[in-house]
Amino acid sequence: MSSQVPSGLDSDPTAYLALPRFNKTLDFPVDSELAGGGDTATVTYALTDAPSDGSWPLLVFFNGLGGHRLIASLIEGIGREHQVQILAIDKPNGGGSAQGVSLPLHLRTRWMHTALLAVLTSEHRARFAIFSHSNGVFYSLYTLLHLPPTLTMTSWTLSAPFVPHKISGNIGLGIAAALPTALPNAFGSLLQIVPPVARAANWSSGLLSAPSSSTQAESIAALEARKSPHEREYMHRSVGSACRVEVMRRSLAESRVAIGQETLFCLHGSSSTGGETVWGLGVGASDAEVLRGAFSRLVERYPGDALSMRVVYGAADGLVPTKGRVWLKATLEELELLRDEQAWTEVSGAGHDDVLFREEVMSGMLKRVVR
Repeated sequence: MSSQVPSGLDSDPTAYLALPRFNKTLDFPVDSELAGGGDTATVTYALTDAPSDGSWPLLVFFNGLGGHRLIASLIEGIGREHQVQILAIDKPNGGGSAQGVSLPLHLRTRWMHTALLAVLTSEHRARFAIFSHSNGVFYSLYTLLHLPPTLTMTSWTLSAPFVPHKISGNIGLGIAAALPTALPNAFGSLLQIVPPVARAANWSSGLLSAPSSSTQAESIAALEARKSPHEREYMHRSVGSACRVEVMRRSLAESRVAIGQETLFCLHGSSSTGGETVWGLGVGASDAEVLRGAFSRLVERYPGDALSMRVVYGAADGLVPTKGRVWLKATLEELELLRDEQAWTEVSGAGHDDVLFREEVMSGMLKRVVR
């Protein structure tokens, strides 16, 4: 029997993905509202390999619609190269987080924030940077607006931040928003049985648009395997095609309910529930008003140079059309949250999820985390 530590380059990734660092579990105390009537909740998360002395900076990753802890396995290698440890938490009803709990949509951001604080305490970490992808922008905003003074956030990088269809003009998302809520709530299953719905919604999985079947996953992996190392960006150094296929398969299998709930959360997030929006970011007459208000409060909470922000989009992002990107950039510039020319980047030829796996994007972000 080989004593070699399993890696993402192995032909069978099962042992690598079974490593304890990718399957951490924590029970933490919460109020009964967040625990479905109980007094504790469960969160599952991944914390990538790093020295035990905590000397490497920590990056908290709020992933997109298919946010799942195992994405940490795909970026662990480049994190190690830059000496950055990465924390990825399963969203409610994804992985083993909040399983069996019928959590109302308007509690999702508060649940994730509470879980993050519990994990940081358990792991003895009080200083971290934030990296958000797609609708992770909502969770990041909530956390930054409610961060206790005992914790320090050093920077925030926004990868392809989601902009609601009422702002961006995304017709496909408008169609999805008009569907009965029971349909988006089963979105994970719809990806397999109703391809036109998947194409119309064009949702981010946070895993290079995870395909709807293992056959498609294997086909994409085979195409990538034929690319040169340069074309495959950083993953060729630490992640094989078999590992990526297995990550996509397990992420979808473990997060069907969460994907459906996240769909509703994105499509109807500015709806009012008990005087608060579903996103938990305050009230407003429109999606634009709610988001602008949240970013405005961010300026008040982090004055001067207290908040360093970088935004990166793919120039060919189909989920957030040009209109949505223009609105967000103008809003952040007006609020003086983008303080230099490098604070906003659009990568030529890249789609919504592609930016996550571009060498230039990830290396640049990790270098800022180290600084």
